[in-house]
Amino acid sequence: MSATVRKLSAMLRLVAALLCAFPASAGGFVRDAEIERTLSMMTRPIFEAAGVAPESVRVLLLDDPALNAFVANGRTMVLNTGLLRRMPEADTIIGVIAHETGHITGGHLARRAIAARQVAGPALLATILAAAGAAAAGSADLGAAAVLGGQEAIRRSLLAYSRAEEASADQAAVSYMNRAGVDPSGMLEILRLFKGQEVFSTQRLDPYALSHPLSSERISLLESRIAQSPMKGAPLDPQIDYWHERMRAKLDGFLERPERVLSRLELADEPDSEMNLYRRAIALHRMADVDAALATLGRLLDRRPDDPFYWELRGQVLLESGRAPEAVTAYRRAVALAPAEPLIAGALGRSLLATGAEDEALVLLKRAVRDDPGEPGLLRDLARAYAHAGDDGMAALTTAERVALGGDLDSAARLARRAMGLLPTGSPGWLRADDIAALAPDND
Repeated sequence: MSATVRKLSAMLRLVAALLCAFPASAGGFVRDAEIERTLSMMTRPIFEAAGVAPESVRVLLLDDPALNAFVANGRTMVLNTGLLRRMPEADTIIGVIAHETGHITGGHLARRAIAARQVAGPALLATILAAAGAAAAGSADLGAAAVLGGQEAIRRSLLAYSRAEEASADQAAVSYMNRAGVDPSGMLEILRLFKGQEVFSTQRLDPYALSHPLSSERISLLESRIAQSPMKGAPLDPQIDYWHERMRAKLDGFLERPERVLSRLELADEPDSEMNLYRRAIALHRMADVDAALATLGRLLDRRPDDPFYWELRGQVLLESGRAPEAVTAYRRAVALAPAEPLIAGALGRSLLATGAEDEALVLLKRAVRDDPGEPGLLRDLARAYAHAGDDGMAALTTAERVALGGDLDSAARLARRAMGLLPTGSPGWLRADDIAALAPDND
C-alpha cells in the first residue's frame, strides 16, 4: 500500500469516528449526562414512531442562545441551549424534534450534504478536526462539559430548506407525534413565534426562522392537520415534564451569570421549589461558595436521596473545591445509581486519580472511553491514568488520539511514533498508533 493510500485510509477512519462524535457546528457543544438522558426521553418515542433506530441518531446540545435546531451529516440532530431555555413547554421541544426527524426521514439532508462538500471540500475535515480540538481545551461548567467549534458557512450550507421540504417535515412530524402519543399542538407555538419575526430584518431573525422558511399557507396546513389529531389535548407524560424542567433549571444555573440567577430567585414566587434550589446550588458553586452550595444540595438530596445527578453535582462541587476524597464518595453513589453513564464514571475516575487510587481509576476510565469514544476529557484522564500505572506506551497512544482529534496531526504523529516504540509490534495499540502516524503531513 502506498504512503498516500495508507494516509487516506487512516484519515477516513479518523473522520468516520469524528462524524459520529463531533459534527461540525458554529458554536460549542455541551456534554452532560443528565441533559443527554432527558433529551433521550424526548427523542426516543419520536424516532421509534418514525421508524428510525434511536441509536443511529446522535442528539447534541449546542451552547448558543439563539433559538435554533438543525440536522447535520444526516444522523446528528443539534438543539441550541437557547431553544431549550426559551421554550417553557416540553411538547414544543418535542415538536421541533419531530420536525427535524421529518427532515431526516425525508432525505432532505442529502442535497445539502453534497452542496456542503462542494463548498467546503478539504476544509470540512479541517473544520471537524478543529471542532474536536476546542473540546480538548475543556470547560468545567455544566457537568462533564466538552466544547468544540466549526465554520458558519459549512453549517449554513446544511440548513436552508425549501418551503416544500418544510411542509413535508411538518406533516411527518404530526404523524410521528400522534404515533408517539404526544399532542402536536406545541408545533404551532414555535411557528407562530417565528411568524411574528417576519417584520424584522434578517439580522434580527432567529436562525431557525432563516433556515426553516415560513408561510401563512404552511401554518394553515399545520393548523388543519393538528385540529384532526387524535392526540389533541392529551396530557404529556409527567416524567417528561419533570425532567424537562430539571434540564431548564440546570441550563439556567450554568449558563446565566450566577449573580443574576440569585437575584431572580429572590423575586421568585417559590424560591424553595426543587427547580429553584437546583438553580441556586449551581449558581453558588460557580461563585465558589462551597458550603452554601453543599447545604443547598443537601436539601435537594433530602427530597430525592436516590437521584444520581444530584450526587454527581455534589461530587463536582467537592472535586473542584479540592476535596477529592469526599468527591469520590459522592461520585461512587452517583455511579451506583446510574451505572450506564460513562461521563459520571469518568468523573469518578478523575476523582480517584486525585486521591492516588490509580488502579481503580484506570479500570473506570477505560470503561468510560469504551462507552463514549472520542470524548477529549475522558481521553485526557485516561492518558493520565496510564502514565500513573507506568504504561507509557498506552499513555502516549491515548494522548495521540486526543491530539489528533484536536487537528494537530504533526504532534499526534510524533506521539504515535513514540507509542509504537513502546508497544508490542502488531498489537492492537501499536496498529492504532500506526494509523495516527500515517496522518502526518510529511507522510505523502
